[in-house]
Amino acid sequence: MLQELATGTSAALATASLLFFVAVYAFVVVRVIRARKEDLDARARMALDDEPPAADRSPSSQRVNHG
Repeated sequence: MLQELATGTSAALATASLLFFVAVYAFVVVRVIRARKEDLDARARMALDDEPPAADRSPSSQRVNHG
């Protein structure tokens, strides 16, 4: 009885996880297809547009080489 319950439960969980994956994949595909090309290009450039933050130049943050 316990083995049948475990088999049925594992099959249900496998089916549910597959359906969840398919739903998420379909959601992403629909979002990409419906998105405007300009929006996608802007998101792709966002990380590249800004310069990296300036390094902290305070003396306490610099390493001292004693040797």
